[in-house]
Amino acid sequence: QTRRFPDLFQTFYQGITAFRLVRLEDDKSREWADVGKNALSKYETWVNYSDWNWENKMLLLEAESHACIGELEIAKSKFQASIGSAQKHRFVHEEGLASELFGMFYDENGNKEEAMQQYSHARSCYQKWGAFALADRLNTAS
Repeated sequence: QTRRFPDLFQTFYQGITAFRLVRLEDDKSREWADVGKNALSKYETWVNYSDWNWENKMLLLEAESHACIGELEIAKSKFQASIGSAQKHRFVHEEGLASELFGMFYDENGNKEEAMQQYSHARSCYQKWGAFALADRLNTAS
């Protein structure tokens, strides 16, 4: 099946959102987990066609997936790998997103110092990208 380019991004953001909701909504967590796993499965296939475009997104989905099931050290390494991949491929906006989500991960796990470092890095990425409203939002949130 041929995919339109916007569909690929919709799948990514659905997956990220689903994994985040797993940790917030106990009553529907199974349904959200399935949505996230489906998105991750697709990215595991798509990365074979273009790791340049899809690797950092797949790694970020993996990080969120591992965080959902309590595999914190694996999640941490996947967040770091996603940030590194986004840097390598010059996707500064996705580097910012990965850093922001990594900050949330640290916050959720009681590590405020590391969270603040990740939020600061995300702010810097968003500013480089020209997304000043996103950077300002992080200023007020952290």
